[in-house]
Amino acid sequence: METTPQTVRETVARLRRKAPLPQERRLTALHELWRRLPERQPSETGRFPWAQVRRGVGALARSAPHCLVPLVVENSGVLALILAGNTPLLAWPVLHYCVLLGIPVFIKQSRDEALWTRHFVETLASVDEDVAASLHLDLFPGDSPQTEALVQCADAVIAYGSDSSIASLRVLTPESTPFQGFGHAVSITLWPSGGQTLARWLAQDVLAYDQGGCLSPQVVFVEKRPLFLRGVVAAICRGLMEVSQEWDLRARTDLAECRVVREARELALMEGCDVFGDDGLRWTLIVHPKPCVLPFPVGFSVLHLIPLDELALFGTFLGAARGRLSSVGVAGAFTDVLRVAMAAEGVSRICPVGQMQTPPLDWKNGGVDLRRWLAQCIFRGMVGFKGGGGESFS
Repeated sequence: METTPQTVRETVARLRRKAPLPQERRLTALHELWRRLPERQPSETGRFPWAQVRRGVGALARSAPHCLVPLVVENSGVLALILAGNTPLLAWPVLHYCVLLGIPVFIKQSRDEALWTRHFVETLASVDEDVAASLHLDLFPGDSPQTEALVQCADAVIAYGSDSSIASLRVLTPESTPFQGFGHAVSITLWPSGGQTLARWLAQDVLAYDQGGCLSPQVVFVEKRPLFLRGVVAAICRGLMEVSQEWDLRARTDLAECRVVREARELALMEGCDVFGDDGLRWTLIVHPKPCVLPFPVGFSVLHLIPLDELALFGTFLGAARGRLSSVGVAGAFTDVLRVAMAAEGVSRICPVGQMQTPPLDWKNGGVDLRRWLAQCIFRGMVGFKGGGGESFS
């Protein structure tokens, strides 16, 4: 049946009428879901191979046992979850917490990536169809009357997308409706002296999901010492080539993507940078000759390397990315000086390289605690809930 604004409103009303299932049943379903997901490969082949996505699935599953603090509720509203982009596991933490808390969800899937959201819901349905019935999947354009109807009738909205799309959705959403938008953000890597053996881990962070998500490192800042710098460049190139081969990444064939990568390489050469990359345009490393402001992210596994006299001053060179840092991966030791510098930039996640694309379920994206936000914003009736940290939402 075709989705119309009217059917959107009817679906939200139906979800709102659903009586919440017993807490014990939801918990049992989630325990079994996370047991199955790491070994349950979708029958379809998506844009990204299972070897890539499985790492992220495993990290989420390992964090699940300590992300199952239950909540007793009288009733809840309906969450509108609006997805965009091609990051495979973007929706999973939200869906996990909604099942945990008994919140029904209307999911507007991304046209660029619908496989993995559907895989979560279908796997949950194989565990318990009634629990999965609280998650409604739909697919229509983000800029459409259906989306407008959804944000206007839902009890709360979580949206992912560009800054402009988030702003547009916020305008369409009633002022009284809780709204959480996740817009443009970037991630970076810091490389102190030492640690060249970590280049393969950095390569996995760069190549995963074709550098398309907010956790994908766009730049690596390196201490400016000639011999050390040459070693790091060689190690990163070797790591990118080896991982692209291990993951069987194919040469680019999309003409628009190829044009973007070629233009990035040509512009870098004109600016006096050293450029390294494979003939298939699967990866590119642009080495800047001196400290400079981070260029706007290109994506498509184009990584910038910027040398700094003092690594702790990386914030000075973030440019438009300042205030938009999602994650920082560190290749080497976490020094106190670096920790202070990262805290000053408001970084929401700090981790070793190799773990940037595999956050846990309770990662606070943009500093937002999803469980707390949902508990505070969407429940119309609360019964003495205390979260894991002792915080009360009653």
